[in-house]
Amino acid sequence: MATGRIVNLNAGVYQILDGNNIIEARARGKFRKMKLSKESAFNKGNNNKLSNKIDTQYVKLSPKVGDLVTYELNDGINYITDLEPRKNDLIRPDICNVDQIILIMSAKEPDFSSYLLDLFIVNLKSSNIKPIIIISKIDLASEEELNKIKETMSYYKEKLNYEVFYVNSKDLNTDLSEIKELLKNKITVLSGQTGAGKSTFINALIPGFNLATQEISDALNRGKHTTRQIHLYQEFGGLVGDTPGFSKLEIFVEQSDLASYFPEFKQEFCRFKDCRHLKGSKDCGVIENVGKTILKSRYDNYIKIYEKIEKDSKRY
Repeated sequence: MATGRIVNLNAGVYQILDGNNIIEARARGKFRKMKLSKESAFNKGNNNKLSNKIDTQYVKLSPKVGDLVTYELNDGINYITDLEPRKNDLIRPDICNVDQIILIMSAKEPDFSSYLLDLFIVNLKSSNIKPIIIISKIDLASEEELNKIKETMSYYKEKLNYEVFYVNSKDLNTDLSEIKELLKNKITVLSGQTGAGKSTFINALIPGFNLATQEISDALNRGKHTTRQIHLYQEFGGLVGDTPGFSKLEIFVEQSDLASYFPEFKQEFCRFKDCRHLKGSKDCGVIENVGKTILKSRYDNYIKIYEKIEKDSKRY
C-alpha cells in the first residue's frame, strides 16, 4: 500500500501525487460508509443534518480532490482503499483539505459585488478557511469606481483583518511577490466571481501556466466558465488549483448561525442573547451601529443572505 494526495479527478480516474510522481487510480464501486460525528468535517462537507438526539450517522463517502488517500495495486490497476480524515470539506468549490482560498473579484466586467463577496466569505468561514481577496481588472474601472471599491475594501482589511490586493493581471510588470509569499508550502485554491479573470491571474502568477481564458459575455455581464474541473498543481513548495467560477452561489449555513460569521456583530453590545439583528429589532446594538462601526453594505448583505437561506429552505 502507498499514500498520496488526489490532485485531479476526470471521468472516474483519480490522479494521486505521491512524492513527485503522479499515479492514476480508481475508487472501488462501493467505496465505504463512515460513522460521522456532528462536528466532523466529512459531515459538514456532505451537508448532512444531524438531529439533537443523534450524534452520529453513516454516510457513503467518495474521494475528492485534496483528499489524502491510501491506494494499492491490484491486477495492474491502482485502487483507492482508504481516506484520511478531512480538516475541511467544501462543496463550492468541491475540494477538501484546503489551507487558504484566493477569492478573485473583479472591479469591472463584471461589476464588483460586495454581496457575492460576502456569500463566499460566509461559506469559507463555515469551513474555517480565511480568504485572501484579490480585486482584479482594476484597469477597467474609472478612478471614481476604484476609489469606491477601495473605500469598501478598507473595512475588510482593517476591521476584518483580511489580506486585500489590487491587480491588473494583464500587466506583465505587476508585482505579485507578496501574494506568492503567501502561497509557500500551502494548499491554495483560486475561486470567485465568474468572469473575474482567475485563469488570467494565475497565468500572471505562474508564467507559462497557460490556462484558457475567454472574453466576458457583454449581454449577460458575467463571464463564461473557462475552468471545467479542479486540478492542483505543484507550485511554491505547495499546491495551487484553479476552480470554476460562480455567478450564483448556494449558502451552507443555518439562519440561526449566520450572525456568527459576521464577527463585527460580536463587537457591538446587543442586550438580547438570541437576537438575529433583523431590521426593526428594537434596541439591537448591531442595528444601532450600522453606518457607524458596521459597514452598511455588510449589514445589508447579511439581511440578503438571511432571506436567501429562508427562501432556499422552502425549495426543499
